[in-house]
Amino acid sequence: MHCAISGTVPQEPVVSKQSGRLYERRLIVKYLEDHDGREPSGEAVTADDFVALQAAAPLVVPRPANATSLPSLLTFFQSEWDALMLEMFQLKQQHEHTQHELATALYEADAAKRVIARLVMERDAARASLANIQLTLQ
Repeated sequence: MHCAISGTVPQEPVVSKQSGRLYERRLIVKYLEDHDGREPSGEAVTADDFVALQAAAPLVVPRPANATSLPSLLTFFQSEWDALMLEMFQLKQQHEHTQHELATALYEADAAKRVIARLVMERDAARASLANIQLTLQ
């Protein structure tokens, strides 16, 4: 029994009433949230359309084949570390980009407020001069 999404033995197995496929509960719930309530098969379902399975004996997750020797474990940890560092680098780039966008938006908003304040002052000055001209003409 393997999960249709991850291909691993599920810790909390559920079966879809519609498609009959086996899933890990947390994976299918996350998948449904990300894909507007559609199964990987494309059928529209809700979280209630899944039936939990009970195993006679507790499920023992088999050790992956690459975790049987020290060199393979080191290779596995190195690849995980590389993936983590790549994700961290991408997040830093995204953070810098967002920070730059925010700074630009704040600068533009500040400039717009300054322009509005200058125009209000010019308007008030023009009204005052118009009032002075009207008083002198009377």
